[in-house]
Amino acid sequence: MKVRAWWRQWDKSWLAVLAVALLAMWPLLSRSDLPQNTDAELHIFRLAELSRVIRTGVFYPRWAPHFYFGYGYPIFNYYAPLSYYLGLPVELMPGLDAVAGVKFVLLLSLLAGAVGTFAYVRPHWGAPAGLVAAAAYTYAPYIQFVDPHARGDLAEVLALGLAPLVFWAGDRFLRGGDWLSWGATALLTAAVITSHNLLALVFFALLLAWGLWQFALPGERQRKLWLLGALGLGVGLAAFFWLPVALEQNEINLSTLLGSGEQDNFDFRNHFLGWRELLAPSARLDWGASEPEFLFNLGIMQWGLAIVAIVGLLTGKERTGRQLGYFALAAVGLIFMMLPLSEPLWSAIPFVEYLQFPWRLLGPVAFMLAVLAAAATRLLQDWLLWRPLPGLLLALILILAWPLSQLPPWPADFGPTDTQTVLARERQGVWLGTTSTADFVPITVEQVPAS
Repeated sequence: MKVRAWWRQWDKSWLAVLAVALLAMWPLLSRSDLPQNTDAELHIFRLAELSRVIRTGVFYPRWAPHFYFGYGYPIFNYYAPLSYYLGLPVELMPGLDAVAGVKFVLLLSLLAGAVGTFAYVRPHWGAPAGLVAAAAYTYAPYIQFVDPHARGDLAEVLALGLAPLVFWAGDRFLRGGDWLSWGATALLTAAVITSHNLLALVFFALLLAWGLWQFALPGERQRKLWLLGALGLGVGLAAFFWLPVALEQNEINLSTLLGSGEQDNFDFRNHFLGWRELLAPSARLDWGASEPEFLFNLGIMQWGLAIVAIVGLLTGKERTGRQLGYFALAAVGLIFMMLPLSEPLWSAIPFVEYLQFPWRLLGPVAFMLAVLAAAATRLLQDWLLWRPLPGLLLALILILAWPLSQLPPWPADFGPTDTQTVLARERQGVWLGTTSTADFVPITVEQVPAS
């Protein structure tokens, strides 16, 4: 009887959120292994190396002894480690390997992003709007395709999956949640920081601004101060990672991360986006191309619904105006930072140039647009008085995302991940130390080993 009572009270919208996430995860679930020649390959080799070192009894290594032609490389001292430790239990299972571990983290991240977005939105704009928001975030082109598939950036995908959960936990605490939600805010903040070096800076700035924004809203001031304390505690919990990076950053050749002109792929000036690309619909991928072209776009439904929400905000028709104002300003600011007009800011603000690619902000802005999409859904539903509207908006998001769900085939077997394979790849001049720019070569090295 208790089970039946629980089932009647439980919000069935969670099943729809799970279905939305599973549909986005299907290209990974329905195929074996992962493709080569994306960043996923280097993350696979890093996870395999971490497993080898841990098996020797070193649980938190700072050095990858088999990288860079066997000379070793301090990759684990400088690169955010959480994605590898989440994949490690899967890699250690009998019959599984580092490829399975990386795929598991990719799947977990997509699910976390959908769940976190829905959980944050539901108390403010309702479950139907929350479902639209979860779909808007999960099927934003950068979240759905660019990061997990075209780039294969495991660490960044994880950060983008965890960030909505931080907003949810912090908001739950502000709305009267217990100390468990406060602790979850701190732990999830630490998780984001240890997921991806660069997005850690972006998301912490966004979270701090969001925390400060709360002081302009009604509510208990002491809870708002405690929220800032949770964010600060999260930074402290992650100090085991970022403190050595900060103290020892001058011991390695980080300057290689910065571009040096028009021909340099890592110069941020070469990666600004135009309005035409940002607002364009996603095109079907060319399976015949060795490297299918794709757009760095926002998604038509995402920016379309965001405009509706902003219009409602400016006209005073949006009931949660001050709460929504933060997400509107954050979205506008992030989009501006992807445009060529923002180049002076990229040059002036410390550390921003290390982001390398302005289009990297498509990930954080996707969450801001998803929240705006939720507000727009509620606004349109109140205006039109048509209950099926959220279902229609959800269907449109999925239909417009369909082209990016049709991925080119990849080999069924990724291949071995042992030290000989890593050495063979390095001898080809590919992924030296599993990095593209020799970022973490110690400055004391006078002659860098060559392939």
